[in-house]
Amino acid sequence: MSRPYCGIDFGTSNSAVCAGLGDHVRLVPVEGDAVTLPSAIFFNFETEEVSHGRKAIAEYLDHYDGRLMRALKSILGSSLIGETTQVGNRRKDFRAIIGIYIGELKARAERFAGHAIDQVVLGRPVRFVDHDDVADARAEAELRGIAQAQGFREIAFEYEPLAAARDYQSGLQQAETVLVVDIGGGTSDFSVVELGPMGGDSRILANGGVHIGGTDFDTRLSLATVMRDMGYRTPLKSGLEMPGLYYHQLSTWHLINFLYTQKTMTGVRQLHHQAADRSLTQRLISTIEHRAGHEIASKVEQAKIAVSDGELARMDLTGIDDGWTHDVTRDALIGAIAADVQKVVDAATDTVVTRAGLPPSRIETLFMTGGSTGLPGFEAAMRAAFPQARVHYGDRFASVASGLGLAAKERYGT
Repeated sequence: MSRPYCGIDFGTSNSAVCAGLGDHVRLVPVEGDAVTLPSAIFFNFETEEVSHGRKAIAEYLDHYDGRLMRALKSILGSSLIGETTQVGNRRKDFRAIIGIYIGELKARAERFAGHAIDQVVLGRPVRFVDHDDVADARAEAELRGIAQAQGFREIAFEYEPLAAARDYQSGLQQAETVLVVDIGGGTSDFSVVELGPMGGDSRILANGGVHIGGTDFDTRLSLATVMRDMGYRTPLKSGLEMPGLYYHQLSTWHLINFLYTQKTMTGVRQLHHQAADRSLTQRLISTIEHRAGHEIASKVEQAKIAVSDGELARMDLTGIDDGWTHDVTRDALIGAIAADVQKVVDAATDTVVTRAGLPPSRIETLFMTGGSTGLPGFEAAMRAAFPQARVHYGDRFASVASGLGLAAKERYGT
């Protein structure tokens, strides 16, 4: 008798699960009817409960006393994975915190399937860590250990762009040379594959990746907009430029909480007294005092999404400083992320030319998945690099999970 199985796409920004039994595979509605769950945990100190996804973000923005954590996947492969962090009156291990989230995905899949699940194919980026094979292997091992601690007994991994290619291959009518482009929250991953119709021969020619993704684009936009309103890159009275460390931390989801210390506040106040325009650095002080960093980061992310679909978004920050708003234009977003977009395109080109040994003209299809493929300017930059390829979009948020479900079916579904 077959046992239920699942594929889990644990993403930096959003996660998804595809569960199956025998030949039947389906995306799991992990939050209401939604098949994606924002990769967020909120430890609510008032209710003494832990919330996940949209509910976690909503409770934080409703100003419940607690600790919000996002972009947890970014901790894998970093030195933080072996450390602890303060959560209320206790310190928690980062492995355990990631485990809480993975365990919640598992529990929601099990409720959907009506059975316990201990077989999983986990997605992984082509590179957890750039240019460091030992650290990259360690990150996969950490994720394996976390999954085992949550009750998974049979664990396999598949590159996320290859999982997305499975989803694309399921509708293919003839053989193609495809560049799969998966721009996630924390990494950009590429696979060059010769795909036949489902059931036909397929061949992986090359994989590549770079540690740039949606949260990096958020950071760039934040530094180009609201951080300037708080004094970033403005002069000190000495004529020197304001140091950027606090602003970079405040613009990076998984580093924001590290600012909420007395040591940081002392350093910020010292810079405030040296600033040429103290009205700006007073906003920085207010933001840290009121622990409003995640609120600002959320508004930056929302503005990024809004201008991807339109021309203008207004960030309302009057809750931190009366009268503080910032209008974000499409051109401002394109300018803020242009350098990172070019690095992503260069990495994609390197995967094709250097790793696969093919000229760009050999790519017949660009299969694009991941939320950040919708950013303005990205498709145009990819078309310029691969001018003879047609562009096909998968489900930006669920293609990888669907493909991981198909991989799990192939491995465990008999």
